[in-house]
Amino acid sequence: MGRIVAISGGTLESTELLNKHIIKLSNKSNPNVLFVPTASKDDAGYITSFTDAFNKLGAKVETIAFSKKDYSEEELQRLVDWADVVYVGDGNIVWLINTWRKQRFDEILYRAFTSDSLVLSGIGAGCTCWFNCGYSNSHYNEGKSDWNYIWSDNLLDMHHTAVCPHYNEAAIKGFDRHLVDTGLPGFALEDNTAFTQNGDRSLFLKSVENAHAYYLVYLGGEISHKEIKLVKADQVQDDNQVTELP
Repeated sequence: MGRIVAISGGTLESTELLNKHIIKLSNKSNPNVLFVPTASKDDAGYITSFTDAFNKLGAKVETIAFSKKDYSEEELQRLVDWADVVYVGDGNIVWLINTWRKQRFDEILYRAFTSDSLVLSGIGAGCTCWFNCGYSNSHYNEGKSDWNYIWSDNLLDMHHTAVCPHYNEAAIKGFDRHLVDTGLPGFALEDNTAFTQNGDRSLFLKSVENAHAYYLVYLGGEISHKEIKLVKADQVQDDNQVTELP
């Protein structure tokens, strides 16, 4: 089992402590970070902002932009082999998964996960993709100004749980209804929180004080909500620290 840092949402500024934790988990002072902004359809401004933010943290950044270039499987493998961290950006989770599977990029990432050769991370859609299924506002209505809240199945399933990023947004509460049909427990994560996995150890983090996360299970005909105890990302004691689920 590998390493995952799945950030629910927020800005590059508000999640900086979580991004520093990603770098710490890479075990490199100046890691190679591979940015994968597929979900935003490789938005140029996003790429610039991300690169600037991670350069300031001491990282070297390269980008995979599927909408701008056709990559061979060998090219993709070389980039992943170069990386100490893969960071997946926010946006349209459906577009992301479909694009990756056409390129077999999902298979490359799964091999990296099972060999624990790097840290897999991301935000929003880049949080959801590592789980079995999830619910988020990641599906943008082309040509419209609103966002659809959608359920996405058949994701990468590196952690066999349902997940809901942006749980602080009112409309996202539909996650509770969809969870009933999955038979799975769920993590409901407000912005500026993260689920992290390091081998068989799981830890839930936050980058701001007023942020919350919940463990949801369908029991006795209703959804049980239990708040998860979060650790401030700059107060992690050691790599063996874990969160006990309620």
